[in-house]
Amino acid sequence: MKRRLLFFIAVALSLCHLTPAAEVTAQLSSESVPAGQGAMLSIRIEGGRLDAEPTLPEVKDLILQPRGQSQQMQVINGRMSSSISYNYVVGSMTAGTYQIPPFSLSVDGEKIETTPLTLTVTPSSSAAPQGMGSGSTPPEPEENAEDSERYGFLTFAMVKSDRQHVYPGEIAPVRIKAYFPMGASVSLRSKPRPEGSAFTLHNLTEEPQQSTETVNGKPYRVVTWFGGLSATKAGEYPASMTLEATLQLRDRNASRQQRPAGFNDPFFDRAFGGGFFDDFFAPVVQKDITISSENPPTLEVKELPQEGRPANFTGAIGQFAFDGVAVPSSMQTGEPTQVRASISGKGNFALLKQPEPDSAKDWKSYSGQDTFTPGDAASFGGTKAFTFNLVPRTPGTEPLRLGFSFFDPDRGQYVEKKSDPIDVAVTGKALSTEVNEAATSPSAPQPDTPDLAPLRMELGPTSSYQPLTRAAWFVPTLIGCGALTILLLTLGLRARHRSDPDRVAQRAAQQAEARALAEAEAAVRQGDTGAFLQAARQALRVRLAAVDGVRAEAVTLNELEGRVDTKALELWRAADLMDYSGGTTVRGTLTEWSAALRSALDNLTSPPTAA
Repeated sequence: MKRRLLFFIAVALSLCHLTPAAEVTAQLSSESVPAGQGAMLSIRIEGGRLDAEPTLPEVKDLILQPRGQSQQMQVINGRMSSSISYNYVVGSMTAGTYQIPPFSLSVDGEKIETTPLTLTVTPSSSAAPQGMGSGSTPPEPEENAEDSERYGFLTFAMVKSDRQHVYPGEIAPVRIKAYFPMGASVSLRSKPRPEGSAFTLHNLTEEPQQSTETVNGKPYRVVTWFGGLSATKAGEYPASMTLEATLQLRDRNASRQQRPAGFNDPFFDRAFGGGFFDDFFAPVVQKDITISSENPPTLEVKELPQEGRPANFTGAIGQFAFDGVAVPSSMQTGEPTQVRASISGKGNFALLKQPEPDSAKDWKSYSGQDTFTPGDAASFGGTKAFTFNLVPRTPGTEPLRLGFSFFDPDRGQYVEKKSDPIDVAVTGKALSTEVNEAATSPSAPQPDTPDLAPLRMELGPTSSYQPLTRAAWFVPTLIGCGALTILLLTLGLRARHRSDPDRVAQRAAQQAEARALAEAEAAVRQGDTGAFLQAARQALRVRLAAVDGVRAEAVTLNELEGRVDTKALELWRAADLMDYSGGTTVRGTLTEWSAALRSALDNLTSPPTAA
């Protein structure tokens, strides 16, 4: 029995010796690195558990900083093994050979030391500052950088780069670029707008182009608008633009404060690409910014010359030409006849008026209607069609020519354009203004006798000397006349009140809004999404035009932004999308959209307050 007990004890002791002891290894990812860069040092512990964090050895001019830990587990042939690695970045700013002493570890109560390591630091080709140990204060270029480098900037340029001047009333094509840092999420809060009152931007592209560019070695996300620039008075002014946006980006300044202890050394920025730790530890912040043009160009605004200005010049500046003229082949004097003319080109179409006939004595023209069809995203080029009435005054077959004039800013002179002559047969009588003078004849001579009354022998009819105020009919007549006067004044005031242009416009706007709401409600009942979107947008447009005192046709989505909730804005955008692409899909039910429309109309009761 005693021998058997001794046998089991011997077997147990042998099994204890067969149990593998913990294994600790230290390894460098590279035995040689340039100054200012680092190698990865890993301490791997397998088959045991570390009792305390490793104690870091101290070596002069050697930077040794923790980089976290990782754990690995394996199952091979049913046996499970695990290991844990402690990682460090090691390097120096000073060239030389460094001996890394053994790390002293306590694993499962047993003291273990790693093997010593050697790291060679070679001279760096870059001009890195020397002697920056782990206790040096790191430079903070991000904190001292200009706002334009951190948040972005604007640039402005004339599309025709050979011109650095404009004329009052001219709409010159321009290109505006906004540069934002890569990696930032950008939300535009406004479109580009001029600083000051010297210039005005027109017809900026609704969907700006997006691209990437590198400026001074730094990549930027670029947003590009095209539009027209106009000026109102002569002089020289800087063409400076401004833009408001909201950026979401990582705050690298804050990241340096939030790094774990020891990670603030610039060595780690260079060792890991200059931004690894900044992006890893940096929090995402939101910042409202206002960016502006850097070194804006100075534009000269020249006065239009007086010399050579045509009598029919209406202020149009650009390059234009007749695109077509449609005139009936026969007319009758005194009868208005509809004429059509279209003019195409590039420039300020707003000041381009309808063409007039050459001979004012033979023709009388009346103002008509015009429509503009843009030819580009900025509405700088296009075609303007005119429809108006002409009245012939003289019969016969005379060639009719229409004409207009404009100022060419590239040539710096006025240009007159005339259509090809069109033969028109005019019938009827000539229209003329005659002055009828009444003939006068001399009066018959009167006898030169005294103006004496004849003697009357009998008493003739006499008149009463009773005052009219005592007559029986006087008071009723006076009351009747007063009542009639009051009635006429009341009717006149009411008619004047009803014909007041502001009230007429207000009633028309209310009726138009009521029609649009009725159409929207009908579309909701019928489930017609397209009809609802069109009617809802019209109701918003009419209400906003009435509140702001502008024409409904001039109201766009820009005027609605900031005055209603996002659901109403989404409704308008859905209607625009249907116009452009035919899509009519919206989220939610029409009943919900109808309620959003009512809420938006309730909010549109006063004009926007000045900023």
